[in-house]
Amino acid sequence: MGMLGADVNSSPVKGKAKDDGRWRSSWWDFHPLVENIQRPVAWSTSSVIFTAHSSQPLLLGRLFPSSKQFVVPSPEPVLRSLPSFEPPSVISVAPNDQWLFAFYPGLEGDGIACLWKRGYQVDSWTVKECWPMGPGAGVITAAWAGVEREWITSSDGSCSRLPLCGPLTPVSSPTLLLVTQSHELHVCYARPYSPSLSFLCCSLVQPYFITEGHSRAAFHDVPSGPKSSRLCIKAAIGLMYADSSLLVAMRSRRYPTTDSLAPVTHNDSDLGLTLDASHEVTSEEQSPPLDWGALAEEQTIELCEVKLRFDGSAISLISYPLTPIYHSSLHLTNLEFTCAPLPKPDPSASPKSSPRKDKQPARPITDTAAIYLVVSFFDYDDYNSIPKSEMMSYSVSRIPPSPTVKSYWSIRHTGERSFLPRVVLSFAPGWSPCNPRKSSIIVMLADIAGSRSRGGSKAKEVPVGSFTVLQLPDLSDDEGWDRPRIMSPVSRAGMDWPVSIAMSVNRTLLCAVSMTRVSIHCLPRPYASNADLTGLGSLSPLAMTLTSAMVSRKSIADVAHILCTSSTSAESVIETFSGLLLAQEVNARSGGAASFTFMEVVGVELEVYKARAASTTDEDVKEYLTSLWKNAHTVCSVASTLSAFESCKDEEGYDLDVVWQLVSLSEWAVTFLENIMKECLLLSDMTDIVSKEEIQLKPEPMDDNPFLLQSTTLVDAKSPFDNPALLHLVHPLLLANLINMISHVNQIYQWLNSVTAKGESAQMARDALLDVVDYSGLNLEALEDIFKNVLKEVSTMPGEQARPSLARCHPVPAQHYRLQTIIQTLSSSAAINKPRLFIKPSDLVDGFTNLSVTTPSWKEQGRDVVTKGQLLRRGIGVTCLRCGQESEVGGELGVPVHVLSMWRSWESMWMTRCVCGGSWVGGKM
Repeated sequence: MGMLGADVNSSPVKGKAKDDGRWRSSWWDFHPLVENIQRPVAWSTSSVIFTAHSSQPLLLGRLFPSSKQFVVPSPEPVLRSLPSFEPPSVISVAPNDQWLFAFYPGLEGDGIACLWKRGYQVDSWTVKECWPMGPGAGVITAAWAGVEREWITSSDGSCSRLPLCGPLTPVSSPTLLLVTQSHELHVCYARPYSPSLSFLCCSLVQPYFITEGHSRAAFHDVPSGPKSSRLCIKAAIGLMYADSSLLVAMRSRRYPTTDSLAPVTHNDSDLGLTLDASHEVTSEEQSPPLDWGALAEEQTIELCEVKLRFDGSAISLISYPLTPIYHSSLHLTNLEFTCAPLPKPDPSASPKSSPRKDKQPARPITDTAAIYLVVSFFDYDDYNSIPKSEMMSYSVSRIPPSPTVKSYWSIRHTGERSFLPRVVLSFAPGWSPCNPRKSSIIVMLADIAGSRSRGGSKAKEVPVGSFTVLQLPDLSDDEGWDRPRIMSPVSRAGMDWPVSIAMSVNRTLLCAVSMTRVSIHCLPRPYASNADLTGLGSLSPLAMTLTSAMVSRKSIADVAHILCTSSTSAESVIETFSGLLLAQEVNARSGGAASFTFMEVVGVELEVYKARAASTTDEDVKEYLTSLWKNAHTVCSVASTLSAFESCKDEEGYDLDVVWQLVSLSEWAVTFLENIMKECLLLSDMTDIVSKEEIQLKPEPMDDNPFLLQSTTLVDAKSPFDNPALLHLVHPLLLANLINMISHVNQIYQWLNSVTAKGESAQMARDALLDVVDYSGLNLEALEDIFKNVLKEVSTMPGEQARPSLARCHPVPAQHYRLQTIIQTLSSSAAINKPRLFIKPSDLVDGFTNLSVTTPSWKEQGRDVVTKGQLLRRGIGVTCLRCGQESEVGGELGVPVHVLSMWRSWESMWMTRCVCGGSWVGGKM
């Protein structure tokens, strides 16, 4: 290491003095980490990454995993004077994805804090309220109280909820917590039916109490400045499970006293402070002023407990400063709270469950889970070498009261870790889907030197560090996780290290922001041998993560990104989907709030298969994957079309006011049915049909896994019966949906044939549908009878066969014989007029050049993905982030506003999501 340090010190310009094919870092490459440079980043639950513009006061959003960006509307004070503000220094998005906060520091005057409310589209944000923050009172960090309880998934697929994390806020939404430079906690909240925000503020360096109705008027219009030359430069807010208190940790720096940082003259007792005003002089009031140039970071971390209470009528704040933590290092780079819920009590250990005397007593109900404060420091010595970095962990736990002692907080130093010669860049609380009640930390470590080539050849990217998982409380290595490498462009290797990070919604990816770029990295994943996959029916860690995301209604874009990497095999993807389908069945049987539908699972498969198709360079594989995600989209469209028919039907028939909408859906349904019948007839003439006795499954080395057992193919070449469109004929759920859709189309056809159309428009719609059905070559009533008989046989299929076929989005070998029987039945029946099915009147008019047995172009220009009608393009359309299709749902077109139809109620179901489950974004992608 001494020789490497000499090279670094004697070569300020890397690679100039001696180009030996290696990159090296110098001390100045890590200095931005201690300069308190603000490049904030936040990752929302709808998979939008929010970052600040590098030089302008703009807030940017990126729709991950796409490259599309949008600009969040700036508040009016910022728009009026753009040169007076810096880029946002704090960005925070609410866990429910409905609120967004950012703080714009002022260059010479007040900063602006702003709160946005989200619309139906993920890129639609409107300013709810903004307010000024005075010099020396800017926002350092933000958090949200009153968040929903988090869902977790066990290895058998069942879901449960963790306890509430943080204080309960029954009468306020949102509830935003802000720590400022002036060592204050601001609570910004909205009461129901209130047109504006309310504000409460308490000191974090002295005991304080304040309640609603006693704070000074227009508090947020005249924010308080710093009370001395001490300013908070870093802070963290810790929320605890099943505890109404929150903890705040602060690191401060002392500055020379200037006119702009002069102490304020108001008395805190005028702010509704009910405590004794004759308190002792605090350390910040008796600290002597500093000389110019002496900017000293204090060697303590201040802690404060804050209680956010609601007594039935008013919200109040109570703060209690705790014993500070001392550390001699001059440079604190990161601090973060992490907390895990207490393990579930063992019922067998309770003395009440059995009269046996040898059982352990149950855990006292007064116990609370310990919260850990993890801190990282830099030591630069004489600024002549790579900084030494270390991490410290402290447990902060509440000691229950006893008959003689009141409840108090215990702060203990529990762990210390150094990574020489590597450097700690940042860290974040860890999370294991297999053990969510275990506390851990994910650390981002940087190497100080490495090779510019990989495997002896030049590469665009080279590894410059790695992630590692540490156990709490002692910060020891957790060997149950892999250690993915941190990649960097060769031209930036060893420099431009991240200054801010944000974890994805499902904790599988990490977004890192440096001075010049934004990068995405894969986080550590638990090894399969340590994932509790010990019994039959156990879910993989990714399947458990996906299940929790589905129940929580979160985006799965980050998990889909993992499933699309080259390191994830196709069999692993099938295993994950099969586990997700099993979890759906388990939670549906329980009948609880954790249930989700099969169609939502199919939407997940669509997103993954579409992403894998986009990432592969093999044209055959791309074509195969494209057919899978198109079929998954068709499955979702059939379900949405069926729900529209059911919503618009009453005892007397269907709603005539929306006859054109029903005709559009019926036309799509008939076209889809025609395509399936064409595929069946083409296969009916094949001579190499595999018999039932010839269908054999490959032996698998892991035959104890029920998912891999059914995730096999035929020994010989791929069968033509693997056509994805044929899955609708052999899967019980899909076939039932197909039968019901055919039944509705036939009923609409018969109904329009029997009623008198009201007006010219209704008459045209009636004629259009009659032509579509009459010239389709299909007898809908006869087809319905055939499929009902088939459904009786298909319904007996065991779940071990149905799940893999839906996971693969095409029939599996075990279904080929049944599919062969269905095709032969359809081919020999009178329900299909073959000449009319294959040759349309338009083909006879335009010539046989247009004759085709395949589906028209997938992305039909101008067709609404929800209503299946033509896009009128008179209003603002939306595009699905998942499937890329367009829609005009929510517009005032098609159905008059005064018509309160059942169709409009059905259409409102898709205001926030596509039929495939994807989120909407404004305009075209």
